[in-house]
Amino acid sequence: MSWTAMTPAEACDLMDFWGAAPWPLTRDEVQELAVDRFGWTIEVDGGVRYLMNTVSGFTVPDVSAIGARRNLSYLGLHVADAIHEVTPASRRFLGDAFALMVREGESRWGVPAMSDREGVSSARWDTASGGRISFNLALKSLRARFETPQGIALDRRAGRR
Repeated sequence: MSWTAMTPAEACDLMDFWGAAPWPLTRDEVQELAVDRFGWTIEVDGGVRYLMNTVSGFTVPDVSAIGARRNLSYLGLHVADAIHEVTPASRRFLGDAFALMVREGESRWGVPAMSDREGVSSARWDTASGGRISFNLALKSLRARFETPQGIALDRRAGRR
């Protein structure tokens, strides 16, 4: 079986782009930026617009763009193919891709805060813009997430941070 992942530089460049974005932004503004910058697409289902990373060709192309009220709170996406059947080879593939992305992130943003919870390993960095970048490794997926400064503030007010 052959799987695909973003290169570490590509994944970190993507997160750098969102870290440097002029926050706050609405969900629609984020979607338009992603289309213009990365060539992603917007699909409409039931009148709701969904952002899709159709460029990378991953098994799961959807991009989570979640916002509270007007401003986007976070953006999350697969940076590798999703795994349907966990095998030693799939674990090596995802684990190696995660390790390389963390190494690239460390060279750019410094030493990450690492955690392992409920089968998910995470590397996390706070950004100069007040946001947060993370790479999250699970048995069947490798995802990147950018939490906006507004999303972090909202979580703090709600007592989640």
